[in-house]
This record gives sequence, C-alpha cells and structure tokens, in this order.
Amino acid sequence: MAEFIKVSTDHAAFARKLEQSLKRYPRAAAAGINKAAQGAFTLSVREIQADIGAGAQKTIRRNLSLQKATAAKPEARLIAFSSKQDRIPIYEMNPRPRSITKRRPAGGVRYGKGILIPGSFIAALKSGHVGVFKRLAQKRTPIVELKGPSVALVFTRKKIQERIAEYLKTRVPEEIARAFRFVTG
Repeated sequence: MAEFIKVSTDHAAFARKLEQSLKRYPRAAAAGINKAAQGAFTLSVREIQADIGAGAQKTIRRNLSLQKATAAKPEARLIAFSSKQDRIPIYEMNPRPRSITKRRPAGGVRYGKGILIPGSFIAALKSGHVGVFKRLAQKRTPIVELKGPSVALVFTRKKIQERIAEYLKTRVPEEIARAFRFVTG
C-alpha cells in the first residue's frame, strides 16, 4: 500500500502566473517543483524520525520515494511504501539497554518514550545482525525480531501531513519564482 500527499493552493493570482509561466518555461517550473519536493522529502524523514524516536534514517528513507516533476508533467509525488518486511526495527528506535548482554534485562527492553516489551532482549546473530528479539515460547524456542510501525502508517498521521502541507504552501511558490528568475536572468 502506498500513501502520497497532494497539496493544492487556492491563490488565483499565483495560479494564473504559474500557468502562463508553465507554458513559457516548463523546465524551470519543473525544477522549482522538484526543489520544493526534495525539501518536503527531507522534512518528512525528519518528522517521521521525531515522531517515533528512531535513531537511524536508513529504513525511513528506504520506504519513502519521490517521483520528480518533468516539463511534460509538472507534478511531483512523495510516496510512502508499506509492507510487513519494511517495518522499522525496534533496534533503530533507541532501545534501552542498548548493549548486548548474556542475560536478558529485567523486565525487558524499553524503546521510544519508555514503552516496555516484556521478555525481550538484544542479541547479535551469527551473521552479525543486531536487533531486539523475543522468544516464541518459554525455553529454547526460536526467536523473532521485533519491529515497530511502518513508515507509511506514521507518514499518514495528521500532524505530519499538516506540517508537510504547510511547508509546501510556502516553499513551492518561492522555489518556482527562484527558478524563473534564474531562467529569465
């Protein structure tokens, strides 16, 4: 499932000027839209990271995609992908304790804003992968790695969508105007 954000502006004067400029300088308009969209991508990653308390941005960036605008299609899309495999590992969400120990921590591992996972522990596999794990049953049973929310789920939260929309409403006109100034000299 992919989620994307669409921002529209209702400024009539800006819309008329943009339409006229798109006909004269379509590549400059696409460049301005792409510059604003790249800023929205960066803002999205930071907002998602702040919302879930993740330490690394790698998983977040891997699950966000930016489709850039072209001269023929002056529209950019920011898409968040979601699948069960691409959920954010708990180990990337600043678990406490952070170190690998031979004994399981009392109670379990905490992450984010103090959320406790009873019976969980941090371990390194033979492959070198480190993560937060939990046994399926009591003793000597297989372990499974624990993961948090998906990037698409966090991306669709109202607070994050409003922040991105607010950013784009101010940034898109500025970037398009800057691109036109560059072209017209």
